[in-house]
Amino acid sequence: MKNLWILFITVLLWGCGTKKNAPPSWISGKPIDPSGIYVYGLGSSFINPNVPYQQAARSNALADLAQEVQSEIYDETKLLQKEDAGGFNSAFQSNTTSTSALRLEDYELVESYADELRYYTLYRLDLESFLRKKALQDAAAMEWINAKVAEAKNANLSASSRLSALVDALDKAHDFQLFGDIQYRTKLNASSTEALRSIENVVGAIDLLPVKPAYLGLPATFRAQYEQPKERQEQIPLALSSSSGQFMLQEQTIQCIHTGSETRITLFFTWDWDRIQSAHTETKSWLKNKSQWGASIAVNFEKPTVYIESNGADELVNELEKSLSKDFRIGGRKSAQLVLECNGQMASETTGVGQARNSVVRHKVRIEVQFSLLSTENNSMLWNSTTISGTAISASQETALNSAKSELIDDFNYLLLPQLLRSLDF
Repeated sequence: MKNLWILFITVLLWGCGTKKNAPPSWISGKPIDPSGIYVYGLGSSFINPNVPYQQAARSNALADLAQEVQSEIYDETKLLQKEDAGGFNSAFQSNTTSTSALRLEDYELVESYADELRYYTLYRLDLESFLRKKALQDAAAMEWINAKVAEAKNANLSASSRLSALVDALDKAHDFQLFGDIQYRTKLNASSTEALRSIENVVGAIDLLPVKPAYLGLPATFRAQYEQPKERQEQIPLALSSSSGQFMLQEQTIQCIHTGSETRITLFFTWDWDRIQSAHTETKSWLKNKSQWGASIAVNFEKPTVYIESNGADELVNELEKSLSKDFRIGGRKSAQLVLECNGQMASETTGVGQARNSVVRHKVRIEVQFSLLSTENNSMLWNSTTISGTAISASQETALNSAKSELIDDFNYLLLPQLLRSLDF
């Protein structure tokens, strides 16, 4: 019994000697400074020797601190709005970037703590000092922005230079989150919108000048020209879309990749904001939302003329012309943009001749043709078919020939013609 008591006391003393200090109260709730001078940020991370968990906890604490500071700024803004209701009546909506992007300075580490599972970090910031410094920095940034906006409005500069200045101003405004500050937001939106309108006013309309007549299914090149004073004629970043087909814009050259089947296609031009060099995605979003410039122009396409060149398939030309007339104009070699080469051969066989009086004479006709579609512009091959055939047997040679032709034309219409049209992107 005595030994048991000794063991109990030993265990008790050992337990008291190894007991850890109680965890700090701030890990379960951030401190609140009654004076309002300081704000706090708390972060934690699971302890894992394979990852930089301490850095993760510090990053989380700073993000929490930024959130706390942003909340204080937002509350102050709401108060300012209520006090300035007579001069600012629209509802305030914060459109700032992520609060973690708020640039914090002069914060300090208060304490760190670790238990068996997590590592904790506590930061604090002198809010009053921070807001005073931020106010000076915002004012200096706004002065710089105003100078850039004035540059963007300068009619003596090129449109590209003015747009670049406006982008710089918007980047700076988003960098300092001034669009979320009621003190600057209204004026900033108004002045920047005015600058954008003045730039778009000099862009003007777009003239589309085809280098030569445009034909359905055939690649074509155009040139886009802008109605601007000659001394300020310049390349501006444009995006191009179309009501049909596929078109590609390179500088002032428009390449028609394919047309589709519409004879009148509308091309739509807008600013290509993706090509604008900007440090903030919010800047491009602002420009897209505020832009009112756009232009459209219709391009008329003609059916291309096709000439059928027969090599051993003369008896098929008339029927082929009928098949092609829906999608093409039929013409001579000199006026044609396309040539359909028909390379064919015909075999005829007659049985029953010279045999018994009661024998039946049979005529067998087989026609084989292979087609190629060529461009007369550069003699390039646009499409090449497999060989198709038509076979018929009749007591009349003429009937056999017509039946073989009809079978071949049917195969051309239902098998080859769709392939031909697809090769031209019809």
